[in-house]
Amino acid sequence: MIHGDKKDSDVLRHYCQVLTESIQSAGQPFTEANQIQHTYLDLLRRMRCSLLGVVVHLERWPEIIELKLPISLAFRTALTDALTGLYLATFNDDAQAFQHELMVLDIEYFKYVKTIFENTALEMPTASAAEIAQEEQTRWTTLYQKAEHLLRVPGEPQLKSPEMLREPRHHHLFQVPNGHTRPLSEKDMFNQIKAHPATQHLARLYIVQRHLSQQHHYAPANRDFIQLPPAIDCRYWFEALVYVIEISGMLMALLGVHQPVRQELAEHQAALLDWLADRAE
Repeated sequence: MIHGDKKDSDVLRHYCQVLTESIQSAGQPFTEANQIQHTYLDLLRRMRCSLLGVVVHLERWPEIIELKLPISLAFRTALTDALTGLYLATFNDDAQAFQHELMVLDIEYFKYVKTIFENTALEMPTASAAEIAQEEQTRWTTLYQKAEHLLRVPGEPQLKSPEMLREPRHHHLFQVPNGHTRPLSEKDMFNQIKAHPATQHLARLYIVQRHLSQQHHYAPANRDFIQLPPAIDCRYWFEALVYVIEISGMLMALLGVHQPVRQELAEHQAALLDWLADRAE
């Protein structure tokens, strides 16, 4: 049984460290990469960064019980990257379809940058109206050049819809009806993963991610989440790690990472699953 004590913390920290080292070894041979490989390497690197944060915090947890919140948030971030990687892997066999999904992901980044530019004046409180207008114009010109592939009309702010960015010949790759018309929210990724035969067995990772997200978004109805017993938090962290390890291994396989690296990770994964099975309630 998982108790959420120092022993559980040490085991969890050990396997987080194992995965960070495995990801580092997996990425070292790549001196150049195509777009798909670059994406998987980016996601693996991001997951490694999140887990390094978990490792640091677990050194003082449960001694400092309040560290449960940043640990949960770090695992949430790692799971979100795992969710993204798993979703994109359902398009792995068609490089152009994969590229279109990356373009849909870029839409949300464009919106984020757009919000910053629309509020340039907040960054320049002592500037004149003319100076602010000049800075805004410079920023917009640069953004439109970089994001031309996302714009309906060059030089205009209106973005293409997800359906416009995806080609009709790729619609069959979407497992959910009208999935090609949808943006890429985490829920949309989950629906594709849950419906796809190759990934549906991993669909629960989204449920775990949503549980950990309750530490990120406050609502009166979820205020008790910050007071959950350590055993409950720890069980979700172990489950999150199991999914991150599994999906990391899958992305490494798609990358063609050397077999010894993948085999070592698989052996550690099996050891963790055995350890958890011995503590099943």
